[in-house]
Amino acid sequence: MKIGIIYFSNTGNTEKIARAMANALSDHEVDLCSVNGADNTNLSKYDLLFLGSGVYASRASNTLIKFISSAPALPKKIALFCTHESLQFYQKPFKKLEKVFQKQGCSVIGEFDCVGENLGMKMEDRMKMIESLPPDKREEVKKSLGLSKGRPNEEDMSNAKKFALEMIKKL
Repeated sequence: MKIGIIYFSNTGNTEKIARAMANALSDHEVDLCSVNGADNTNLSKYDLLFLGSGVYASRASNTLIKFISSAPALPKKIALFCTHESLQFYQKPFKKLEKVFQKQGCSVIGEFDCVGENLGMKMEDRMKMIESLPPDKREEVKKSLGLSKGRPNEEDMSNAKKFALEMIKKL
């Protein structure tokens, strides 16, 4: 089986998850690639494509969104994964890609998320971002600050491996 794992990782958290998935799928032909080094012209060659991103202001990376949106053809089966700082996942980071998937006849067969330590943003910038959240989410996110330290951890990576193997079973 031919599997693609393409990800955007600003801080390394999403890359850790992508590598864990690739390790779990070592019995298959796996291409693991950062979106920055990937070619989107032949993505349809994959039996399954995993797409991953950190969550930035409740959205997947614009780099990944543009990459997928401009792809001439996508595989029929896609699995999504992301890392985020919030302990409770409420975002829909891949929402902008739903129409692209629908237009190309793709099915999202699963989604995985895990907490990742925010290594790329100063606390003052994080607080500004938090203030832009819906009021009911602000306090919840403020309480979770600091609880993401050291994540993704071994348990998160183990869960990512299990997710990847579950996706193979769905094919």
